[in-house]
Amino acid sequence: MRINDAIIGAVLLAFAIAMFAYARTLPAIPGQEYGAAVFPVLVAMGLAGCGVVLIASGVRHWQGAVAWSDWAQTHHAWVRLVVIFALILAYIVVAPALGFVPTSIAILLVFLLMMGVRWWIAAAVAIAATILVQQTFVGLLRVPLPLGLLGP
Repeated sequence: MRINDAIIGAVLLAFAIAMFAYARTLPAIPGQEYGAAVFPVLVAMGLAGCGVVLIASGVRHWQGAVAWSDWAQTHHAWVRLVVIFALILAYIVVAPALGFVPTSIAILLVFLLMMGVRWWIAAAVAIAATILVQQTFVGLLRVPLPLGLLGP
């Protein structure tokens, strides 16, 4: 499935306008020429520019709002898509109680097996990727991840 660039550009432009409008409500910092709104306004302007370019490209190459690809016509592709959303929802629901590490390993293992990876490679990659992400977020970025069963 391919969504026309004009549709995506319109959504991006609407988001940029909403972001710009909200950023203008942010308070100024006393004693400075610029305030908290400067960076969000610049990002909104950049997104608006990208949205306009996408709209122009989409209108120029219009073949309908949505073009269905070959993959979207198979039952297995839609099942995989539903499973991916279910895995994301499962992380949101289960991770606080079970913890990041076991939840991430289980979710990555299910995903990799669903994609046809051999079980022993899937297990190794799930464990290695979980450790890498956990060390990066907790160790380097100081972002707390749910401890769940591994907590105090």
